[in-house]
Amino acid sequence: MLVIKIILAIIFFVLGAGLLFLGGLAVWVKNIKRGLVLILLGILSLAESYETITYSSPLLFWLLLIFFTLLGLRLYLYIEEPDLSITDWLKSPERLLKEGRKEQAAIKLRRGKKWEEAGKIYEELSLLSSAIVCYEEAGKWEDLARIYERLAEEGEHKDYYLRKAREIYEEKLKNPHKAAEVLEKLAEIEEWFWDDVAKMWEKCKNFDKAKEAWERALNVAKRRAIEEDGVFWSDVAEISERLGKPEEAIEGYKKFVEFCLKMEEKEGKGWIRHVAEGYFALYRLTGDESYKTQAEDALNKFKQFLDEFVLDENLKYEIIEEVKKWERGIVESKI
Repeated sequence: MLVIKIILAIIFFVLGAGLLFLGGLAVWVKNIKRGLVLILLGILSLAESYETITYSSPLLFWLLLIFFTLLGLRLYLYIEEPDLSITDWLKSPERLLKEGRKEQAAIKLRRGKKWEEAGKIYEELSLLSSAIVCYEEAGKWEDLARIYERLAEEGEHKDYYLRKAREIYEEKLKNPHKAAEVLEKLAEIEEWFWDDVAKMWEKCKNFDKAKEAWERALNVAKRRAIEEDGVFWSDVAEISERLGKPEEAIEGYKKFVEFCLKMEEKEGKGWIRHVAEGYFALYRLTGDESYKTQAEDALNKFKQFLDEFVLDENLKYEIIEEVKKWERGIVESKI
């Protein structure tokens, strides 16, 4: 018993000293009201420390102990849920709803792991970040995707929310049509997504929509090849080939090969691989044997590069086969 009294006395003494220090600091910075409250609590805590040791006034000792116990409980509950009062903790979600305290009801439902019900209330209150958490926990993917689309329409970071919605429609709901619609909105913000839009519409067997998207993607690729980086001539060539424009595809591959030769001369670093790919594509489109010869010469140089930098023979074989695919058809992987 003596040990407990000593421990309690030390706890209340340290608490009282801390409260007095914080109260004095608050008064010093002109926060008089808060400072006086802290000072008063500090004095009471020191008084409880004294009473714990002396037990001179049992009634005061127990009153102060009950007071600090309730104060500690309130502080704990506040830390747990700042938006719930002590009486809120005692009420059911249904009672809180009847009283019109929807946010508090949603908190209670969330704590009870009734995620879908809580999510609906949060959505009704336009607390969409909280609704997202609840719908995700509940696995309500349609509701979650709808929230992300709503956020994209209402505020900033539209690209992020559209990406999330697209991911859900494509991966969770297996709905390529909705994924394509979301991708179209995303492509209006970030134009390099038009090729993804086209591929998604192809999954939906909507080839008219796919063609429109490929045309948009082609215009983007042309502009980027001219203004930003010659590597995009590969995209110009691929997309032109998809759209049944062999002349434009041939021209695109020629410019791509020209760019890669310059980069090989300037940097090395395996650019000869892309030279081989470009020549194989030109051979496939034109039937000109000279392109095939140039492609094989470039491929041999690339093999020498692999011998120097790649030890795994299986990996070498896989890489070489990827290059040779350009002789057989359009390759999906990006340069």
